[in-house]
Amino acid sequence: MRSLLAALAAVLLLPAAAFADIPAGNLVQNPGAEAGAGATDSDTVIPLPGWTVEASFTAVQYGAPAFPTVEDSTQLGGGRNLFAGGPSSAVSSASQVIDVSRAAPEIDGGRVTANLSALIGGYSAQDDAATVSATPLDAGGEATTIGPVTPAERESESDLLPRTAAFALPAGTRSIRVTITATRAQGDYNDGYVDNVSLSLAGPPVAGQSVGAKVVSGTVLVRVGRRFVPLTPSLLRNGAEIDARRGVVEITRADGGVAKFYDGIFKLSQSGGITTLTLSEALDCSRRGRAAAAAAQKKPKTRRLWGDGKGKFRTKGRYAAATVRGTKWLVTDTCTTTTTRVTQGAVTVRDTVRKRNVVVRKGGRYVARRA
Repeated sequence: MRSLLAALAAVLLLPAAAFADIPAGNLVQNPGAEAGAGATDSDTVIPLPGWTVEASFTAVQYGAPAFPTVEDSTQLGGGRNLFAGGPSSAVSSASQVIDVSRAAPEIDGGRVTANLSALIGGYSAQDDAATVSATPLDAGGEATTIGPVTPAERESESDLLPRTAAFALPAGTRSIRVTITATRAQGDYNDGYVDNVSLSLAGPPVAGQSVGAKVVSGTVLVRVGRRFVPLTPSLLRNGAEIDARRGVVEITRADGGVAKFYDGIFKLSQSGGITTLTLSEALDCSRRGRAAAAAAQKKPKTRRLWGDGKGKFRTKGRYAAATVRGTKWLVTDTCTTTTTRVTQGAVTVRDTVRKRNVVVRKGGRYVARRA
């Protein structure tokens, strides 16, 4: 099974053809310990293709006795196996060196960000722990480390939680060492657990194809398949869907235009030189009986999205689209209306039902209605 976080990198990053110098996707080999059979007990140490192993570091199957279960793997997107510290060793590790020299011009120009992510956890209430680190080589860069996950964070259960970090690659970086380290604190087995290790690179956005995105505050999620997962500083390509109901995301265009968005779910697209954010949260708009209403009870009657910034941005609802002029504005959808309200500056509203444009200034609003 392709790991969840590897899939995340594929969603967020442009294909290799769009950035000839920056390798795309997850650069880690065997990121989820899937390239081989996992151990079925706590005594066996399994070789890990793609990794240089120290001490008893190994791969274990989900569902092996006293390890996270197959059901856990299904929830996590973990595949068949996970990494574990292994028997006997108080400290064990696995590492690999990733060549990024093809991106040298972009790296040396200070235009490349590395995104490190993994699922990290441990066993029950024990303090055994794991970390994942990425160290830029050839440039004297410092290691960036994610983890450990404490028993309290796991609620004293055998579990793995997502952890992410982003960092700028220093000029001169030609390779990056990724290291998983497991440390035993109790018991005979080193129960530092890791899965779905990902290292991906992001360069500057490409006009018409991608935008830069980073979390300003709170929690912002990006859709991967049927799930939303935490957003890290990334390139978002057209079609990406973002949940910013509990956080603020900053979007940067290739031409330098920057705006912040929050309090809504939206999909990104670009055409005609405009970056469009289309409200995408499903609305409950049908007329139906009690049973059908109960089935759709999680759908809201309204949806909205705040925007604040400058540049060629547009927010789009069911019946109108608002193009900014450097402003702060709110678009609210119901099943029969799209309301645009401006608190700073001005926006041009395109009423897609009446086929007309209306300029809305600070303190004003415009309501577009279903025909």
